[in-house]
Amino acid sequence: MRYQLGLMAAVPVVAVLLLEAGLSHFTGLGDPPLFQADAKVGYLMAPNQEVYRLGNRIAINGFHQRSEEISVQPAPGIERILFLGDSITFGIAALDQTQTFPERVASLLRESGRPSESINASAVSWGLGNERAYVECFGTFGSQIAILQVGSADLLQPASTGEKVGVSPAHPDRKPASAITEAMQRVALPRLTSMLGLVTDSTDEPVTREVRKAQFARNMTHFARLVALVQEQGTTPIVLLVPGLPELTTENRLTRYSPYRERFRTLVEELSIPLIDLSEEWEGNSDIQGYYVDGTHLTAEGNLVVAARIFQALDNLRGNARVKTVHAANAKVQPISAAADRECG
Repeated sequence: MRYQLGLMAAVPVVAVLLLEAGLSHFTGLGDPPLFQADAKVGYLMAPNQEVYRLGNRIAINGFHQRSEEISVQPAPGIERILFLGDSITFGIAALDQTQTFPERVASLLRESGRPSESINASAVSWGLGNERAYVECFGTFGSQIAILQVGSADLLQPASTGEKVGVSPAHPDRKPASAITEAMQRVALPRLTSMLGLVTDSTDEPVTREVRKAQFARNMTHFARLVALVQEQGTTPIVLLVPGLPELTTENRLTRYSPYRERFRTLVEELSIPLIDLSEEWEGNSDIQGYYVDGTHLTAEGNLVVAARIFQALDNLRGNARVKTVHAANAKVQPISAAADRECG
């Protein structure tokens, strides 16, 4: 009897241990990429970390980028491209680091005989204000090109703050106690609250027309300043406008961003910045369903298509002889050494 009781007590313990091991090994739960609150930028990816989610590698270097370690300036003969954006640029957990479009662009350039490297300065839910602050703090790292990824929702999104870091399960600043703990926090509880109708709208997007108009104006100020900062460092900006899938569908099309997107296009044109407008180029494309995971984020196929389009734009830009080699001595904004003085990172 005592043996049977002991065996009965051991079964749930073993089951929990097996579940923990399975979640940790196969999904990477229990080891999420961490965030770091920052007074200037809002928040950054915590530096110097490497994790695997769903078997996909996510590596963050010392400058808070989803990239390999880099020097402050590119090596001689290397074409460096800076990518700024939100989770679309960062890439979801279902994407390996090599599958993100920043990495794909560098691979395409190298395959064409152009020694290149990409640096991916992005984070989940970053807005234009966060990206501006990042460049104010860190510069453009001697990049010849900066790809500024803008989603339609970014036109109305306030800059994200560090208040959610360590509070929201999506922005952890420390490892959870276990894989099971993270599964409960990030999967089970959100689904349960959704089923019970307890979910509130968590978007920071303004609701009223007047507030949207004011936020759009602030974001355009952020954008214009971001462009100026990039250009002051001798870096050529290119805007990548990425729509959500609901903006491209024929039924129940999402149209609330359309007037803001038109005004944004006008500003980009006035600033004489090259624009890759996927909202126009993907219109009527029968393959676009395969480009999206969830209506916002891109699949591996979507990342590859975006990378090919950026590669084409870079090839055209090079043909127009608009890309210059950048040297630290010519930069008007001090790149990395001033970061400590600005209390960034």
